[in-house]
Amino acid sequence: MKTEEQQVRVIIETPKGSKQKFDYEPEQNIYVLNKVMPAGMVFPFDFGFIPGTLGEDGDPLDVLVISTLGTFTGCALDCRIVGAIKADQREKDGRKMENDRIIAVPIIDQNMAKIETIHDLEQELITQIGQFFINYNELAGKSFKIKGLTSPAATWKLISEGEKKNNRQDTLVQLFIPITESSIFNRTLQKLQKSLTEKFGGLSLYTRQPIKGIWQDGNQTEYDKLIVVEVMTAHFNAPYWKEIKSNLEKTLHQKEIIIRHYKVSTLKDS
Repeated sequence: MKTEEQQVRVIIETPKGSKQKFDYEPEQNIYVLNKVMPAGMVFPFDFGFIPGTLGEDGDPLDVLVISTLGTFTGCALDCRIVGAIKADQREKDGRKMENDRIIAVPIIDQNMAKIETIHDLEQELITQIGQFFINYNELAGKSFKIKGLTSPAATWKLISEGEKKNNRQDTLVQLFIPITESSIFNRTLQKLQKSLTEKFGGLSLYTRQPIKGIWQDGNQTEYDKLIVVEVMTAHFNAPYWKEIKSNLEKTLHQKEIIIRHYKVSTLKDS
């Protein structure tokens, strides 16, 4: 089973056109007004982050969203990753770090439907993005040096690394898959196990005996023997799991595969 990881959910912190910069505070689940831009300067694009990731600075990975849509602080957008601007940033104290800027476009924005990679954007727009980051950092007494552009595939590796850095695995995802005696089922399950293990580092798998009334077809009650696949992750990435669900339903000819997700906690010794 092949899943095309071409989209991710982005949470907008600062919408385009805003003179105020907002930062998300995960501990309190609020957005804090952190900075006011100088006169005549606004944020030219939507700025947000990818939940469940960590960058080199200890915050979720930043994303710049290019679109023709209007958004607001806290707005969630399912986006297509088109690439990134690779850059080095030097702090006030002289400390140097990589601070790549991920670029994405909203799936729902039809005006951006043809933008697949960062090279599909106008060069003038890419230059404008780079100059904004240079000017923005200069205002804070920092330097920002652009090193080049990366492809969507290379950017997805950056996102995957950010997911691995976030070791707060507190979301349980469960897939309930009806068992069928067929070679297609066995092959599909093996591919699913391999894909999920590579992405999440491991999984749990167990069967449930026939259960009454999971699906009803008219007056006919159906009995299903299920296999349950469980993974722990830092964040429920809805677009990713929707594609997993759709592919399983098509491949296994099932009307509906149930996927559930929960926030879980562990009892600790006092």
